Amino acid sequence: MRVEPASGLLVEDREVVSGAPSSGIYQIGSITKVFTALVLAHEVVGGRLALEQQLQDLPPRLADRPVGSVTLRELVTHTSGLPRLPPGMWRKSVGKERRDPYADIDETSLLSSVADLAPRHPSRPGYSNLGFGLLGHALTRHLGTSYDEAVRAAVTAPLGMHDTGCAPDPERLVVGRSRRGRPHDVAWTFQAMAGAGALWSTVDDMLLFLRAQLDPPGGPLGEAIALSQEPLAGSGRMRRAMAWLQVGGKDGTLLFHNGGTAGYRSFTAVDASRRRAAVVLGASDRSVDRAGMHLVRSG
Repeated sequence: MRVEPASGLLVEDREVVSGAPSSGIYQIGSITKVFTALVLAHEVVGGRLALEQQLQDLPPRLADRPVGSVTLRELVTHTSGLPRLPPGMWRKSVGKERRDPYADIDETSLLSSVADLAPRHPSRPGYSNLGFGLLGHALTRHLGTSYDEAVRAAVTAPLGMHDTGCAPDPERLVVGRSRRGRPHDVAWTFQAMAGAGALWSTVDDMLLFLRAQLDPPGGPLGEAIALSQEPLAGSGRMRRAMAWLQVGGKDGTLLFHNGGTAGYRSFTAVDASRRRAAVVLGASDRSVDRAGMHLVRSG
């Protein structure tokens, strides 16, 4: 059974949706990281946090650990030197049970998993779900709220994204499937790693988000969006903004991010110079990256 993805394209003020219904709810996986980065950026432009602050300044249980010296800038640009996943998680993610590999990672186990980690000092960015899980956790501790509530207050509520969050409406949820079309038994839940990939959304909501990326609103959220798009690490054609990967070329600069969880694949991109932005959400383990890149670059 082949499941058609849903997609949306913004060109100037024109909006085009295609494929599956744009109101269906999909897990957007690592595109969540862009929202985590925006929560951080919102705190930075408000003067409540600084990118050079260390992780130990937020979750106090890490104050005497090597990982506590990692800065928020390093976390949000994947330059922290932390591994991609918490130690031991690869075994759970590929085990024969095929269960949610994040299910057991609560606050205690998350902090325990990094207690003895000594971050490397990489010469180039290295993608880390663990780093964004820690960043999301640090932000919730800083704000005194849940991850879902933090994203809602800073980003989704101001933009009218009412279907984006960690607890999707089951009546509109699109069932995630394997490459062969079989439904996945369990959706990933993330718990304390929410900042790495817990959000669910729709094409309709993501188009609101992308419109704000092209035309940031006034006030703190607009300032945060502008900050989140600035390159902070890397060099040459491939650079890192706040979660966004920035690719430069003859035809302009593209910001993009993709995502993948059990039964879901996602892609979104912003081409500010051409006034184009696109999102593709799929309910399958099949990648939608090529379709998304074609959508934003075509025409």
